[in-house]
Amino acid sequence: VVLSVESYVGAEGGSQGVKLEQMVRVTSGGVEALSSYPFWDPS
Repeated sequence: VVLSVESYVGAEGGSQGVKLEQMVRVTSGGVEALSSYPFWDPS
């Protein structure tokens, strides 16, 4: 199964925010991130 995990971050009632999306594959062996662009720099 492939799912899209989405979140919207912004102030309640505000006019600005950001929507983040991560595509993931869920199998009996675990979960694998499919999106190629990271949201953060792990270093």
